[in-house]
Amino acid sequence: MDQLIRLNIRGISLSQIQSGIYVLLLEEEYGKIKLPIIIESLQAQSIASALGKKDLDRSFTHDLFLSFAKEFHIRLKAVVIYKLVNGIFFSSILLEEGVDIEEGKKIEKKEHKIDSKTSDAIALAVRFQAPIYTTREIFDKAGIYFENGFPIDKENQTSDTGIEKNNLLFFKEKSKQDLENMTEKDLNTLLNHAVVNECYELAARIKKELDRRE
Repeated sequence: MDQLIRLNIRGISLSQIQSGIYVLLLEEEYGKIKLPIIIESLQAQSIASALGKKDLDRSFTHDLFLSFAKEFHIRLKAVVIYKLVNGIFFSSILLEEGVDIEEGKKIEKKEHKIDSKTSDAIALAVRFQAPIYTTREIFDKAGIYFENGFPIDKENQTSDTGIEKNNLLFFKEKSKQDLENMTEKDLNTLLNHAVVNECYELAARIKKELDRRE
């Protein structure tokens, strides 16, 4: 795990513009960079429940998986967000099967890696108290620098993604040609800024351009 970046859950915010849309903010352990991920309502509720913030008496499918895993001596070791394609994050969960001692005999442990929807993987990680990691490549591509709760350009200058140093003005008037001329890395960065700033019309146009390049 030395080449991966460990993340913590910073918070979950509900969009005031588009119903059923939540933004999960993950942040590096030591720093100001955050990784925003769009998640659905059910997964948002499940993560919030596991964090002890709401619906404490409600049971989710992730709780069933936790009970199942404990019964069969399965431990979730870690979640790794390992790929970002067209604004979609891909994750894997690392599982360990077996116990140290059973009826006086050592049991060989087996490790398994399973692909998972990122929001589901994080909902499980919270329940298992397992670490969440991502790669430096994804962090460089989609991470957003924050200062005093606001997204900023990491070099404190006006950037191509449209965030100004002084007033944090977010440029919504990106033309189709502007988007076509941007690199995939810049498009992903702009997409995350659009989500954080709740500019969903712009986010939809960026997503369309990313899909076109697939």
